[in-house]
Amino acid sequence: MNTKRAIMRIFPEIPEFKEVDFSQYSTPYGALLIAFLDSGKTGLREFEEFVEENGGTKADVGRFLISIFQYLLIRYRRYGDESVEVPAFKIFLTLKGWLNEHGFENDYRRLLHSFVGYLVGIAGRIAERFDCEIGPAYMKTAYLLTIESEETFGGEYFSELKEKAREMLEEVYRKCKIDRTLFEKRKKDC
Repeated sequence: MNTKRAIMRIFPEIPEFKEVDFSQYSTPYGALLIAFLDSGKTGLREFEEFVEENGGTKADVGRFLISIFQYLLIRYRRYGDESVEVPAFKIFLTLKGWLNEHGFENDYRRLLHSFVGYLVGIAGRIAERFDCEIGPAYMKTAYLLTIESEETFGGEYFSELKEKAREMLEEVYRKCKIDRTLFEKRKKDC
């Protein structure tokens, strides 16, 4: 339970962690998480500083973040746990920014290569269950990740995944009565 509270303290912007079962989450950073919780600090930047003040490195923070993402995906794939869908998507986007910002671009590319297909599936499930403000945002983000993966890796799989995500996005737009021409116009203006 303390591990969950520590994770929620590191990611206050992801309140959906409250619904996630962390009882099977195992990490070598458990003692560090509890010490961070006890420190009263909040946020990823503060956690990063706390790790470094206690002899750790940015690589340790990166490994910890990746371990949370992997745990969420295991719960999603193995148990069909819907409560992890939004947190998994959000933590992936956090990883994208954090890894690239701190010089771990290769780790990000490996994650994108390995898990973009799962992210498309997760976004599709989120779009089915949530309203027409939230659902399209997740699906559009997943579609943009497939464009990035196709441009980065090439290959038939990523091309087909991009096409599948585009079709899913168009379906969400139809369901939500979103004018696709506005999206196309914005893309051209950028």
